[in-house]
Amino acid sequence: MKYLLTPLTMIAWYLLAYYGIYASVLLMMFVFSLSWFWLIIAGSFIIGLVFFIANTIPQIIQFLIMKIYGLNWFSVLSHSLAGLLGIISVSYLFYSKPVEIISLNGEPTSILKAMWNEAWVKTIFVIFPFFGLCISLFWASVMVPIIMKIEGRKVIDET
Repeated sequence: MKYLLTPLTMIAWYLLAYYGIYASVLLMMFVFSLSWFWLIIAGSFIIGLVFFIANTIPQIIQFLIMKIYGLNWFSVLSHSLAGLLGIISVSYLFYSKPVEIISLNGEPTSILKAMWNEAWVKTIFVIFPFFGLCISLFWASVMVPIIMKIEGRKVIDET
């Protein structure tokens, strides 16, 4: 009976990976728009808060999924593949339709190129937390369930 929920939890896992990276792109653009003072002061707080949320939500959902299904290969691989599919599909979205802004002369420009042309130091300052967030989302949504299965960790202590 519990495996009837598998498509629903796989969709939730997919959406978590997809919208996690999508939101990190939006956060990167928002933090870049801050002045240097707020970028240093509030940017660290915002990025730390987002890392906390990005690592806590997958862990909570992972705990619930593993509590429902246990650590069998079917649930581990299906949810890891759903997370990988979410990451691949958001990457394909940004590759096929890159985020663009309209410059003053009316030509569309890639947001990353516009950020680089405006302030390359600020872009470097913002891009490292973005990559860290993407790597942590990949790790939490794809790799951790497989590692838990290989190591044979118990989700719930059965004493």
